Amino acid sequence: MDLTAALEAAGAPRDRWVSRVFPSPHDANVAFVSKNGFRNDDFTPYLYRTTDGGRTWTSISGDLPRAPINVVVQDRVNSHLLIVGNDLGVFVSIDDGARWTSWKANMPTVPVHDLTIHPRESDLVIGTYGRALWVGNMQPLRELSAEILARPVHMFEIKPATRYDFGTQGMNYALGGDKYLRVPNEPEGIVVNYSLGTEGTAARITVTDSAGAVLRTVNGPTKRGLNRVVIPFQVGGGRGRGGRGASGAEGLALVPGKYTVTLDVGGQRLAKTAIVRPRPSSS
Repeated sequence: MDLTAALEAAGAPRDRWVSRVFPSPHDANVAFVSKNGFRNDDFTPYLYRTTDGGRTWTSISGDLPRAPINVVVQDRVNSHLLIVGNDLGVFVSIDDGARWTSWKANMPTVPVHDLTIHPRESDLVIGTYGRALWVGNMQPLRELSAEILARPVHMFEIKPATRYDFGTQGMNYALGGDKYLRVPNEPEGIVVNYSLGTEGTAARITVTDSAGAVLRTVNGPTKRGLNRVVIPFQVGGGRGRGGRGASGAEGLALVPGKYTVTLDVGGQRLAKTAIVRPRPSSS
């Protein structure tokens, strides 16, 4: 049986355009195919997976919305993590395509035509039709699972952060007014992601240096599910003691180095290492 016939057997229309073929980086017998019916006024999401080298295929479109699929990728670290770009944006699945969730993270509703995962930075790079390129940290998704979401509290690994100090360089991004689309730069701080099993439990985050000295304390959000807080590199506009930053942050500036970030929630204490890197030299 050829590829077209095998896909037809799984329910894929013969006369729909193949928008992407993605071979799995984990298993040579696994691959993914998306078909696109945009040119036929058909907005059904056609997405299929093979586990036997293309002899048979299974639909994994699940609960994807009615929108043509343009691209699909499988994460090179977590084989259960799949990411789709369609005419409504980006959708992710942490369970091999059984269930899909919209990737928010400041993304507009826009057709997405290409995706790639940066091998070093764990960033998802998104190519859109009409809204340029977008980059987002997908490292927490690699850890995420139904088991983790069921836990009372979980703290994700912290991605190393670089002190570019955009906010202290005197740049004026408003010179063009509304002539150009503007989106936020990479957060100027340590980004902490965690999951809570219940809502309303106080979350306290502490940053200590290698000697154990407390440099920063933050009250984090407490909604059920995924939470995110940015601990700014600087507080109060200065480099010394004093001042308050976002989310109740107080303390000293975070210079390049290694830190311990501790999360206290409901009597549980979790800790992760955070790395602050210096701005790359231009020489």
